[in-house]
Amino acid sequence: MENKKEKRHQPPTVKDIAREAKVSTTTVSLALSNLKTSRVGDPTRKKILKIAERLNYKPNYIARSLVSKKTHSIGLVVTTLLNPFYAEIAQDIIDRATALGYSVSTCSARAGLHEERVCVEEFLNRGMDGLIVCSALRNDPLIYELADQGVPFVLAMRNVKQHPGNPPLDHVGVDNKRGAFMAVEHLIKMGHKRIALISGPNETSTGYDRQKGALAAFEVHGIVVDPHLVLIGDFFRLSGYRITRDLLQRRERPTAIFAANDHMAIGAIDALHEEALNVPEDMALIGFDDIEMAGIPGIDLTTVSQKKATMGRLAVDRLIANIKGESDYIVQRTILDPILVVRNSCGFRARGSVYEVSENKVAALAMG
Repeated sequence: MENKKEKRHQPPTVKDIAREAKVSTTTVSLALSNLKTSRVGDPTRKKILKIAERLNYKPNYIARSLVSKKTHSIGLVVTTLLNPFYAEIAQDIIDRATALGYSVSTCSARAGLHEERVCVEEFLNRGMDGLIVCSALRNDPLIYELADQGVPFVLAMRNVKQHPGNPPLDHVGVDNKRGAFMAVEHLIKMGHKRIALISGPNETSTGYDRQKGALAAFEVHGIVVDPHLVLIGDFFRLSGYRITRDLLQRRERPTAIFAANDHMAIGAIDALHEEALNVPEDMALIGFDDIEMAGIPGIDLTTVSQKKATMGRLAVDRLIANIKGESDYIVQRTILDPILVVRNSCGFRARGSVYEVSENKVAALAMG
């Protein structure tokens, strides 16, 4: 009896209804939101509504504003607009949404899970039709809650770890493992063996997958990784600077650095210039993201492009299809092919190679 009372203190969820009705959570969400679809027959709908009434199910703050009226507005959650990549993809998302008649509000969740939840609550209490979330961690309870409650949302750039029992999620991103593999393999083919990795946080899919891809390149080419050269940053410029400063104090320096994003790579350039070292003559360098700053004179950073404009467009299109009920409720996981954008920082140009390399040639280089 005590256990039952404890359970009653927790509000019933869509999962509870689905379990009792012996249907999927998606079916329950469709029935509760009165979305007409051939996937939910009238007997099943009535059964779900009867169970929901008996359990005293009440949609919480997340579902409340999303099932009744449309505001033609989208909430965008990013980690921080201080990172140029997020600012640039936010603009791509805004441009696409505006073209389709939707406004976009943006919120930064730099402080982590709590701030991400605050952003989501604020957006949904304001009646946003759906969300694009770029801030998710690999194990992110809020994302699982959104999925459980039938909220229209799309994960962009970052993804979450799939656990048994969790529904699949709409996601648009780049193949981070392959992109990091291409970057490190390029340095290896340039003759480097002692390559430092400035990885991102492993609790993010971007940090985790890029480190995995980079390490795979060493393994494929038979190079033993020095664990002291695998260092974890936080995707901010200052961490790239501090880690590079530490690398430069070592007796045996690396000859090249792969930074898991351009922001940290630019921090690495700051540290190298502070020591009067030149890129790529004294240290080869590759980043990841291809932010606008990467291509300006004086930076000229070789990097991996995430195709931000394509990612932003696909995320908006997918979300609006979900909002309008045009997606047939089939989950889509769109993984874009990365592109190695070869500039001067890796030394490729300095060795007499052609500066502009077509995507096909880059792909051939990465696979060859």
